[in-house]
Amino acid sequence: MSEENSNHNRLWWGLLVFGILLHLSSISASDYGLDTHLHLAAIESNEDGTPDLEWGDVRPQDPSASNPDEIQILDRGWWQILELYPSWLLPFAAFFPMLALIGIVLVMTNGKPHVAALLSIHPSFIFATGRLYPESTVALAVAGIILASLHLFKRQGWQLTQWIVLAIASIHLLVLVKGLSAMVAWVLVAVLFGWIALDRLVPKFQTYTRNPIMGLSISIPIVLATMIAASFTVEGSLSTIRTHSVQWLFALLIAFFDGFVLYLLIGMCCWPFVADFVDQSKKSNDNSSVFLLVFVASGTLLMSMWIASLWVYEADRWDLPLWENMILMGNNGRYLTALAFPILLLLDRSLKRNTLSIGKPLMLAFILVLPLSMLAGIHGQTMWTDEAAQSFSKEIDAGEDFLYIDDEALAMHWLYTFRLEVDPEGERDITGHWRAPDSNWQIELDGQVMNNRGDLSSVQFIVIAPNMDIIIPSGWEKIASGEAPYLNGGGEWLVYRVV
Repeated sequence: MSEENSNHNRLWWGLLVFGILLHLSSISASDYGLDTHLHLAAIESNEDGTPDLEWGDVRPQDPSASNPDEIQILDRGWWQILELYPSWLLPFAAFFPMLALIGIVLVMTNGKPHVAALLSIHPSFIFATGRLYPESTVALAVAGIILASLHLFKRQGWQLTQWIVLAIASIHLLVLVKGLSAMVAWVLVAVLFGWIALDRLVPKFQTYTRNPIMGLSISIPIVLATMIAASFTVEGSLSTIRTHSVQWLFALLIAFFDGFVLYLLIGMCCWPFVADFVDQSKKSNDNSSVFLLVFVASGTLLMSMWIASLWVYEADRWDLPLWENMILMGNNGRYLTALAFPILLLLDRSLKRNTLSIGKPLMLAFILVLPLSMLAGIHGQTMWTDEAAQSFSKEIDAGEDFLYIDDEALAMHWLYTFRLEVDPEGERDITGHWRAPDSNWQIELDGQVMNNRGDLSSVQFIVIAPNMDIIIPSGWEKIASGEAPYLNGGGEWLVYRVV
C-alpha cells in the first residue's frame, strides 16, 4: 500500500473513531427522548403484568385533555428491548446495536473504514443514541434481513438453515421494535422467502429478480396496493390515504424528500454518488444487487407513505395546518435510516471496492453534516421538564395529582417526561393530567367533572409550559420557574402550588 493510500485510510479511520466518540458523548449530553419516556413508563407499569400508559392515551378522545381512564396498553414495542437492560446499562441500549452495525459494515467492506465512517457520523444515529431511540436497533434488524437474504440466494443444503433462522429472527425483531403485530412479521417472512424461492426455483421469474426495472415494476405496485388496501381495512393514520387523499399526496412528496433525500442521501453523505448508484443499478443483472435495489426502493416508498399518513392524521387531530405539522414532526424522516445498511452496500458496490476519495463533493457533504453531528453529540438535547418536575417532586404527596398546561401538539408525550422524576417506580400513585390552555380547565379545578376527561379534584400543583399566556386562578402561589433550553423553543416555565 502506498503512503498516500495509507494516509487516506488513516483519515477514514480517524473519522470513524470520531463518530463513535460523538455517540458516546451524546449519551452523557442528552436526555431521553419523548418516545423513550413512554416506553420507560410501560416498563415501570409492566410489573403488574400490563405494560400500559397509566396517565392516559397519548391520543386522547378529547383532543384538548387527558383522561387516565383511557389507559393505553403497549403490547409490543421498544420497551421490550429496553427491559432487557439493567438500569446501569440502559443508557447504552442504542449504542451497542450501533457498534454491531458498524462492525457488520466493516466486515462486508473487507475492513475498509470509509463506508463505516459515513455511518458513524450520521447525525440521526448520534441523536438516537443519546435519546435512546431504536433507530440503530431497527437498522441492525434490517442488516440481518439483508445478510440472510444475500446468503439464501446462493447457499445450498443445510447451510441454508442458519440464514433462514437469521432472516426470521431479524424480521420479528424489526416488527417487535416498531410495535406491530407478529402476524405482520410472518407476512414479511412469506414475501421475502417467496421472492428468494421464485428466483431459485422458477427460471422465468428471474426476468424480474435479475433485472432492476422489471423488479421495481412488480415491487412498487405491490407496496402501493398493500398500503391503499390497508387504508380501507384499518383505523388510525393509514386511513388518511383514503379520507384525505389530496393532503396525503402532498405530504407524501415532502415525506420522500425529508426521509430519503435529507436523512439518507444527505445525512449519510451519499448524495455525491447518486450518479454511481444509478449507473450501477442499470448494469445490475444478478439477483443480490437487484434485491438490494428493490428492498431500498420498496422500503423508501412504504415508509414515506407511512410518514405522510402520520403527518396528515396528527394535523387533523390537532387542528393544525398540514405544513406546520410537517415541520413539527419533520424528524419522522429518521425512520428511513432503517435502510442505512442496504444503501451503504449499494454505495460500496458502485465503488467496486475502491476506497472513497475525499474530493470537493464529499468535502461539501462533510461541511453540511459534521456540524449537525457535533451538535447532536457534544451538545445533545436537554429538556426543561426534568427541572420543573424536580421543583415539586419532593413536595407532592402520594395519591396527589398535578396538572400540565401546554398546547395540543405532542403535549401528552411531554406529560410523560415528568414520570421519571415524580413517580419513577409508580409506587406513589401520583397522576399527571394535561389540559390545553383554552380547554376551560379552571372550572374543573373548582370541582366540575367533564366527559372524557380525568378528575382534577386532587390536583395540588400546576405546571405551565414555556411561552403560555395563562391566567392562574386565585388560591395558587408560584413556587418555581426557569428557562427552557433554546432547542426546546426557549421561554419561561412556571410551577404553582395550591395555597
